[in-house]
Amino acid sequence: MICKFDKTIFENHENGYRIVSYKTIDESVPQNARNRFYSDKIIRFTAVGYNLPVTNTVNVDLSGKWSSGKYGMQYEVNNFTEIMPKTKNGVIGYLSGSIKGIGPQTAKLIVNKFGMDTLDIIENDPNKLLCIKGINEQKLKSIIASYSESKDLKDIMTILSPFGISMAKAAKIQNAFGTNTLAVLQNCPFRLCEISGFGFKTVDAIAQKIGCKPNDTLRIRGAIMYALDMAAVEGHLFLKYDDLNEKVYVLLNAGFESEVVGHSDISEETDKMVGGGRIVYSDGNLYKLSNYYAETDTAARIVEFLKCKSDKINVSSELIQAQSVLNLTLSPKQAEAVKMCFENNISIITGGPGTGKTTILCVILSIYEKICKNGINVLLAAPTGRASRRMTESTGYEASTIHSALGLITDDDEGDYMNSDDPLEYDFIIVDELSMIDMRLASELFNRIRDGTRILLVGDADQLPSVGAGSVFRELINCGQIPTTFLDVVFRQSQTSRIVLNAQAIKENKSNLLYGDDFQFIECETEEKAVEIIRNVYRREIAAAGVNNVQILAPFKKRGDTCVKNLNEIIHDLVNPKSPALPELKAGLRVFREKDKVMQIKNKHGITNGDMGTVVTIYKGQDDDDSYAKVQFSDERIVEYGAEDLSMVEHAYAVTIHKSQGSEFDTVIIPLFKSFYIMLKRNLIYTAITRARKKIIIIGQKAAVAIAVHTNDIEKRNTALAERIKRNLLK
Repeated sequence: MICKFDKTIFENHENGYRIVSYKTIDESVPQNARNRFYSDKIIRFTAVGYNLPVTNTVNVDLSGKWSSGKYGMQYEVNNFTEIMPKTKNGVIGYLSGSIKGIGPQTAKLIVNKFGMDTLDIIENDPNKLLCIKGINEQKLKSIIASYSESKDLKDIMTILSPFGISMAKAAKIQNAFGTNTLAVLQNCPFRLCEISGFGFKTVDAIAQKIGCKPNDTLRIRGAIMYALDMAAVEGHLFLKYDDLNEKVYVLLNAGFESEVVGHSDISEETDKMVGGGRIVYSDGNLYKLSNYYAETDTAARIVEFLKCKSDKINVSSELIQAQSVLNLTLSPKQAEAVKMCFENNISIITGGPGTGKTTILCVILSIYEKICKNGINVLLAAPTGRASRRMTESTGYEASTIHSALGLITDDDEGDYMNSDDPLEYDFIIVDELSMIDMRLASELFNRIRDGTRILLVGDADQLPSVGAGSVFRELINCGQIPTTFLDVVFRQSQTSRIVLNAQAIKENKSNLLYGDDFQFIECETEEKAVEIIRNVYRREIAAAGVNNVQILAPFKKRGDTCVKNLNEIIHDLVNPKSPALPELKAGLRVFREKDKVMQIKNKHGITNGDMGTVVTIYKGQDDDDSYAKVQFSDERIVEYGAEDLSMVEHAYAVTIHKSQGSEFDTVIIPLFKSFYIMLKRNLIYTAITRARKKIIIIGQKAAVAIAVHTNDIEKRNTALAERIKRNLLK
């Protein structure tokens, strides 16, 4: 479709995503996609895509598809071509509007010198531009880079667009390989697997189209790395040799009429990759390098902590005094946990909600402060910002996230950590919510704790395991070498609380749950009907308890009618609808209004992924085209966001159960259906219901609840941390 730039509606400067209004006379534009505010014959419509042209000096040929969403009909651009001008004035406009380093005056000088050969000169003999006044060597480099970047991206898209590769991913490839991008695509396409977001199957389709042989060694090696990556996504640190071989065999021969790669070919390349140090073979298992060293380094460090001689401090008298000062009485098991902490270099406390973990921490910290002669030197840390602030609120001591304590910066695209290697200079370290920590973060943490530091690890082993690979907390408990206290008596809630009784029943594989005022079930056969029920229930509950005390927890983020994305859109319009009196700010496809409940989804501005807050103000900047929003988070921190920054924020009326870990709410609403089969696991439903302090409302099918309760694959993650700890101790 031939069109011309009208105006930019939104631009994300970090990734090049743009929402742009274009003008055209093409009558094929659907009526419901046309801007109705203009009465002239020119048709205006909205296009979305990456690095879309935003200069009116050239016509643009867009290719893509129309899509209908919450904000109306928009054109999703897969590819575009700028139609080069055929007049001198057109070339002047193009240069000054599209190429960095060339303004209107410089553009005139260039075109006056080279005429209609200008673009050919820039592409094939750019050094001739040095004769133009104002262009030096440095500016010429900028001009060449800008022109080449635009041209190369178009060439890349010519190759990739038939495979559904977006402009954003094409730009990501270009950033990774630079001037070698086209050579990589044409000769070594499997190198695309090195880039986060490019799965083997996508790259394999490109490679086969280009003409790579099905038994190419790079194809086999790419499939091996892909199989290990997919295993990590499922939580596994390794695959057994034969299992990996079979997975790769199926992957490489899919779609062919006969075998193109044999098991022996895969074994040969696997062995070569082991010999070349690309992957690690250990005890019949194959690891990616990063996972292997994370596991072995952590095991070795734990053994060092266990072997390190530390003073066993008898705190019997201090324990009695602390209970008196804090006006509480510990159970025998709780008192045992306190003593254990001071008698061992490293120890664990585990138990469900309400079993007294926080009470024990308060007593331990009170005793520690009393026995410290040179001042208290303690670190309290947790995996998320919400969990760390709960530690602060419940103990009175400042806590931080593990990432913050270690000075870690997470690259969200690549998943890599960047940090210093400085040790943690603390005498005592307490880490809460340890079930959320994956193998890589555990390795970063334990390798930074100095010898002689007292370590206390706290968590609930029955919750969901970490999102990342590994099962660290359960492995540390199961190794049987670290002193552990298991708390099994509930103190925080009444013994008659159905939430507590049902949580215990779920742990015991019992699905005959108790229902009543505090644990409700609303039968519903379809997700479509559930949406309306959730609307009504949510409205009723927030009227009684307030928006911040009621939370919808859904298994899926983007799947089905009751996914997080869909429920957020529905609840947003229900509780905070559009109003002339209510300021709002558009950010991409989302609309934020004052009073919105939101969640940060990326670590930035000192706010951590998963923090919840409220939009308190939306206002115009000095330039009327710029709008800003201020979000207040739970600990009174207020952060300002521009429209482009709001890509890091989502509505939070509904969140995934995984995202809810480390949080508590008065009332929790949970949709559960048999169609959620792959997510119906015991630890998932246990985690969801233990987020509630006062009330649970499940909406869906009781059969789905039963499936979840009776499905327990928590032990099935491939990890050898516990075995390595025991083996290292024997050495």
